[in-house]
Amino acid sequence: MILLYNKVMKILLKLFLIFVVSNLCINRVSGETVFLQVLVDAAKQNNPEIIAAKEKWAAAKSKIWQEKTWENPLVFIDWQKVPKNDFDLNNAEEKMYGISQMVPFPGKLEIKGKIARYEAEKTEWEYRETELEILSDLKISYAMYFYINKSIETYKQTSEIMNNFSKVAESKYVTGKASQGDVLRAQLEAVKMSNMVITMEQEKETVKAELNSLIGKNADEVIGEPEELTPKYIKNNWDEIKKLTVENNPEIRQQNAAVSKNKWAKKMSYTEFLPDFDLTYRKRKMEMGNDSQDFMLGFTVPLWFWKPLLNVKEMSSELKMAESESKNMELMAIYQAKEIFVKLKTAERLIELYRTSVLPPAEQSLKVTESSYRADREDFLNLLDSVRTLLDFQLEYYKYISQYHQNLAMLEKIAGTEFIDGGLK
Repeated sequence: MILLYNKVMKILLKLFLIFVVSNLCINRVSGETVFLQVLVDAAKQNNPEIIAAKEKWAAAKSKIWQEKTWENPLVFIDWQKVPKNDFDLNNAEEKMYGISQMVPFPGKLEIKGKIARYEAEKTEWEYRETELEILSDLKISYAMYFYINKSIETYKQTSEIMNNFSKVAESKYVTGKASQGDVLRAQLEAVKMSNMVITMEQEKETVKAELNSLIGKNADEVIGEPEELTPKYIKNNWDEIKKLTVENNPEIRQQNAAVSKNKWAKKMSYTEFLPDFDLTYRKRKMEMGNDSQDFMLGFTVPLWFWKPLLNVKEMSSELKMAESESKNMELMAIYQAKEIFVKLKTAERLIELYRTSVLPPAEQSLKVTESSYRADREDFLNLLDSVRTLLDFQLEYYKYISQYHQNLAMLEKIAGTEFIDGGLK
């Protein structure tokens, strides 16, 4: 009965492994590695949100000269005293040709150009914010991709270890040095690890689809395996990070541009009290040969004075609102940068702790426990506990590496700059 059960468990384990291997063959292209920088470059070129934000910026820049340019002149032809019941314009006694041009009060168009320029600057930082946000999401997903890949490798290695222990337990069971429970535990643990591989492979497909979406490709496009992520700790201290955030945070820069725009808009509201001019020139041709020409100068009168007064009040309120929002945005960005900076330093310490003080003893403990179990000086439960402990520590180690890169990506988005090899790009 025991032998039959063992055969069934082995068959199930083989089926699991066949499924995993076939799944890997379908989704992996010759074990090719897709590097993070390659995905970053692809996202910059192909992500639809980034492209749309960039075109919006281009459109805003094109508006600057439009606002600084006069309106089109009015060219007119006037036929007067056309004989009754005669639609021949050539018979008109008087013909007038002329041109009329509205001329804003000096300085008005320059102010409009300033407003448009700061609006374009605001749009530029919106584009930068969109790009940083997409790249941050990409790097976060890539870090998760790395973690899942490492988890799959770890579960596979653990499954292989448990298969080897299962064989040892079977041989010891035959000689009466191990119980049937040891054999079953080893086999069940191996099946559990294989099942975790399948679960992680499914999660991996989801992350791959997300990565494809961020680089502007269809979700089912083939993508390579992640590169080895090794944290290169940033060398900047908190004061430097804070300064970078204030200077380069795209949301702060947007609000600063909005403040500048509203300052000029307030100045523009005062110009509503100033007149605009209408220059007109006309040339008159008459049937009797008494040709003449006219020059006219007209100007607007701000008769309804309460309208510009209310506009000044409106622009003053909007300026104060923009200044308050700018200050609030700066405080929030600094807080977020500080929070993420602390998480980065915490992850850094944990990574080094696990690398130097946690994983080596756990690996050594498993080797000692395995040797003792083979020599009949240790029971199988202690061996199984050592395997699970090492598995947990390995997964936590890779999780901290993944979290470090995720937090670094979020810090780049807030600080408005990229950190390469532990320093600024």
